[in-house]
Amino acid sequence: MASAAVVINKRKLRYTGEALAAFKSSKVDDNLVSHATCPDHDVEHVTNGLNGLCQHGTVNRVWDVNGSETRPPQPAPGRHIGTYPLTTNLAPWVKKAVEHYKPTDEVLELVKPFAAAFHEALDQERKSSHGLHDLNAIELTYQCTLEIGAAIILAADATDDPVQPQLELHASRAGGDDHFTPWGKLLTKLDCDPPIIVQFPFYLLLCQSFTFEPNWHREDYVYAALTGVDWTKGQNKFNQRIAAFEALAWASLPSLDDKRSGEDRSFWRCALAYLRAMNDTENARKFKTPRTAAIKHDLHPDHVILARAFDTIGSAYMCRDGAAWLDDEGMDSLIGSAVPNDVMDLHTDIFTGETRNLLRLLYPPNQTIEQTLSINSTILSSMLCEIFRGHHRAWKHNREDGRISSTSPPYSFSRARHRRIFETMEVYINQYPKFWEWTWELYRMAKAQITEAGLAEPLICGLKRAAVHGKLPDSPPNNFFHLWYDMVEDGTDQLAKKSPLGVSEDVAHIIRETHSLWHQQLLEEGKEPGWGREFDIKSDKLLGEAGEILAAREDISDDAYKFTVAYGRLSMALPYIAYHTIDAIIMAFGAIPVSRG
Repeated sequence: MASAAVVINKRKLRYTGEALAAFKSSKVDDNLVSHATCPDHDVEHVTNGLNGLCQHGTVNRVWDVNGSETRPPQPAPGRHIGTYPLTTNLAPWVKKAVEHYKPTDEVLELVKPFAAAFHEALDQERKSSHGLHDLNAIELTYQCTLEIGAAIILAADATDDPVQPQLELHASRAGGDDHFTPWGKLLTKLDCDPPIIVQFPFYLLLCQSFTFEPNWHREDYVYAALTGVDWTKGQNKFNQRIAAFEALAWASLPSLDDKRSGEDRSFWRCALAYLRAMNDTENARKFKTPRTAAIKHDLHPDHVILARAFDTIGSAYMCRDGAAWLDDEGMDSLIGSAVPNDVMDLHTDIFTGETRNLLRLLYPPNQTIEQTLSINSTILSSMLCEIFRGHHRAWKHNREDGRISSTSPPYSFSRARHRRIFETMEVYINQYPKFWEWTWELYRMAKAQITEAGLAEPLICGLKRAAVHGKLPDSPPNNFFHLWYDMVEDGTDQLAKKSPLGVSEDVAHIIRETHSLWHQQLLEEGKEPGWGREFDIKSDKLLGEAGEILAAREDISDDAYKFTVAYGRLSMALPYIAYHTIDAIIMAFGAIPVSRG
């Protein structure tokens, strides 16, 4: 339940009449299939908490030791969603998966120093706990995620056909993020250098816009920037700039200290500590990764899925007060925050040696293009159905956790130059003349699955169904995405309005130009070679221009929220669909190296 202090203002959500009718007519609450009915799910009850799980009499887990006592749950001013006010109980399928995971000695040896450091960080949080977050459950899930991540790294390292990493694609080597500078200033009030770290507070802004969050705090945006510190580190001079920003952030904002602010922001520090542990594990030594999309491993799908879900650190971004919904629906939100990122990054992940990608871990090799198009159409439709459920929970149940999945696509598109989004797309379009034919067929297959049965299927079940090319039962379509279909297929009328997609007039031209670039111009034939790079440059330039305009308002305004909502909708349209085609091609035929002359 939630108190009045955490009530979502529905009037600001600005759903169309057709969308509201879709909410009201949907029977998703009654029809939502139990996560226990997914393949491989015969859930049995197990206890929540640190002790008793992930055990099976194993072995020298450095974090399974007595430490500081966890403070009992305390009353919360905002809401109470579980035994601890700001942490729900774990979803039954997660409990069972964690209970049955047995790490090998090799995995435990690899993570040992980093798991110990993470345990020490969590122990420090226990000593100063406000009693609002279940720190035992948080440590449990992150420690098991660290172990499963290590198991994936070791499985990939066993390949006999490794890829040659393209280090220039790594976050610590890539550039071209200066368009984030005005956004960083608006959100953190700091000069964020290198500007790549602004991607994280920008993602938080996207999340906050999901429900037009009225109670935003600068401290949360600065903490979000700090989550980029370990993510972007590399073995070069880039680290000096990162360290300088980290020092600036702590010095400029003393209220990052909970004792000074009176707020509990342990959820940010737990996420930072996990990222540090995972980064150290990945860099413990040089590991090989296969050049194929699929990574051979012997992990249960549930272990892969739960690890990828928690690896996103999406629980830190999930709610305004750090509340973590780790129940069935909340876990689908976490998974949903991973899926679009993995879709957009499959090509890059192969060439940078990134292993924690669901498309690399859930789907078998040696598939035909027809089969991989089917897989990716189901991934797309399942993700869109999850976005519907996230909006429905906000509208009907006062839960904002769906914001992390709904805003994942624009998180990727906000850095076009760095990710080489259109530059990469150009290579695949040139190589495969049937690219757009395949894309429209994939879109058609996905659209056919956005039905009442699709809305009733949990995301985890949809991802598993994709692997076996399963079919949904017949049911009526849902009209929630009618305007999205229109924007993909044409969008002329929507974009011609005085306030296209609901934005303020001073940024309306940016929305129109972005849609034109990503739709009409993208489909034009006879473009000059190198158009992909030009599209990336223009995309970032437009987003940067919006940042400059909105930053002139000094503080985060509803206009900023309106813009990011519109930008999010654009980011889910044709280029996003086309990346599912790229992934289908990679899964069927292999990834194509992208080189610059």
